[in-house]
Amino acid sequence: MPDPSRARIPIPRALLNHFVGRALAGRDIPIRALDIRPLDGDQFEAMVTVTWPFVPPLTVSFAIEQQPSFPESPILVLRWSFLGAVGALASRLTSSLRLPDYVRLDGDRVLLNIPLLAAQFPAGSVLGYVKLLELHTADGLMIIEAELATPA
Repeated sequence: MPDPSRARIPIPRALLNHFVGRALAGRDIPIRALDIRPLDGDQFEAMVTVTWPFVPPLTVSFAIEQQPSFPESPILVLRWSFLGAVGALASRLTSSLRLPDYVRLDGDRVLLNIPLLAAQFPAGSVLGYVKLLELHTADGLMIIEAELATPA
């Protein structure tokens, strides 16, 4: 019998990109489109189309470096790199972004503060019950694995 306190939620690429598109809509950022491509092995690529003229889409590669640990360290750490010879352009793009308070850049790492991110959504109140929350990938899928603590 499955454990009712555990969940594995596969999110297909098309649905993931639908959510991303809705999150970007109406925001004042230099990104026109973002296409997330989940790969096997806890990696994904993001094809970023910027609003600047004559700039081709940029491919950013991400690898999940460290999963959050609740409650001690609820930070998801991603290592990122730009594919191709676009380092100078990439640094210009990242320096021009106004990042939300739940995202921090630290060199070639992106740190996502899960509690601050969750606070943006009504379901964020569930975070106090989280024992495990991990992000994984497979070809064409983002996979969220979660386990909730049962209240005493």
